[in-house]
Amino acid sequence: MADTWKQLPDALRVSIEARTGAVTAAVPPAVGTVSDFAANLETARGRVFCKAVREDNPKAWMHHLESVVNSVLPPDIAPRLLWKAEAGGWLALGFEHVPGRHADLSPGSADLPLVARTLEVLAGTLTPAPPLRAFSLADRWSGHDFWHTLGSRYRDRLDPWTVARLDTLALAEQEAPDLIDGRTLVHTDLTGPNLLVDGTAVRVVDWAFPAPGAAWADTAYLVIRLIEAGHTPEHAERWADSVPLWRATPDRSVTAFGAILTGLWTLRAAETPGRQWDALSSHGLAWLRHRLG
Repeated sequence: MADTWKQLPDALRVSIEARTGAVTAAVPPAVGTVSDFAANLETARGRVFCKAVREDNPKAWMHHLESVVNSVLPPDIAPRLLWKAEAGGWLALGFEHVPGRHADLSPGSADLPLVARTLEVLAGTLTPAPPLRAFSLADRWSGHDFWHTLGSRYRDRLDPWTVARLDTLALAEQEAPDLIDGRTLVHTDLTGPNLLVDGTAVRVVDWAFPAPGAAWADTAYLVIRLIEAGHTPEHAERWADSVPLWRATPDRSVTAFGAILTGLWTLRAAETPGRQWDALSSHGLAWLRHRLG
């Protein structure tokens, strides 16, 4: 990890400054990132947000994909990619700096109606999905057996409610790829930090893992994030009902989505226990308990 601007390779800094002019300051973001370097750069030509990754980083492909995806995103949805620099074994992306703060997803937040409206705008603008070389959600979720693996290898780590419903969860997981398929380009990682709010405007950042899928999928991802932010599952789904495209979604499809995503997180929590996966598994299971009783 290059914690500061000066720790980046000389060749990369030269390449970036050829596009920005002299960099006079680099302020890291307030929240974490999968990039090897991320900062708001103060430059001779203005402020720019830069993220950079070593080419040998297993997640470098996400940065390459984001550089392609950005070209098809309307500027009122996401910050524009201004330049791409490759030097010294690194890839750096420079985005326009946009004002705003991270969305507050907690109960009672004034941001929640803005986020709901943004989901409608995203789905309306990105349907049909622009032509990209990106696996669909159906492809991403095909061929997995998270709940079967959990039942056969980690049954002792599952609570009684989950053990009693393993067959139901496994069946829903198998149905999920067909039920979450669709023609909309979905972000698939909408969180508070990935939504920048400025007044009544919301911009969506970090398009590193998008996929064609069902138009309601991003709302489903956010239901779990609302539970994470302190909502009950019932209240999180009530908020989702404020998104018109969600209201037409069959219950079976939503349950299948929750089953396969929670299965992934629960298996990761079993294999590599830690705060991140344990928490996400807990939130997903809370949602499934609400849906399945």
